[in-house]
Amino acid sequence: MLTQTVLFPELERHQSRCNGEEFSPMVIAEAPEAVRQMPTTTIEEKIAKAKAVLKWVMSRYTTAYSTSHGKDSSTTVGLALSAAAEMVRDGIPVKPFVILTADTGVENPAIAALAHQEMGKINAWIERHGLPGSMHVAEPHLASTFAVSIIGGRAIPSMQGHKRDCTVDWKVEPLTRLRKALLGTNDLASGRFTVSITGVRSVVPSTVFIN
Repeated sequence: MLTQTVLFPELERHQSRCNGEEFSPMVIAEAPEAVRQMPTTTIEEKIAKAKAVLKWVMSRYTTAYSTSHGKDSSTTVGLALSAAAEMVRDGIPVKPFVILTADTGVENPAIAALAHQEMGKINAWIERHGLPGSMHVAEPHLASTFAVSIIGGRAIPSMQGHKRDCTVDWKVEPLTRLRKALLGTNDLASGRFTVSITGVRSVVPSTVFIN
């Protein structure tokens, strides 16, 4: 299973595996001390620190945000878009960024409609504030779709708690493929890479890692 860029060292208490090998994240930068020491007692302070970290990241690195339009990822995208708009307002350059979501083709129609509505709001915000960002939708390969894989005998329907084929084939791989098509492959040696960001609860990161 592919892994995303790690931005949350506080959550990396265990080692992940990628392609059978041990995964060891590499620290490439830390936010300024003043940002890392910002208080997080109240919700207002947490929001202020999160936006300060995002401004620091977005002023230095190309970023990619993955969202399912659920609570965590939507909050992260909302904070990033707000931070970027404030940067533009204040004359601070914003590096190009993309916002990615996956259309699995099997979502509840109400959820799919919500996702399209949220994408419309994101596009409108980007246009209104003149941000260097764009919204994109990833889709699984035809052979990986539910109907083709089940009818073709390549897989059996997923049961809760048994396997994660749908997560990998319908979301992770399409999102990874789309990000690489839009922004290229990471190349740390030449200093060319994208920082991928998604939502995780209760933690405000201040260190950028990349795998």
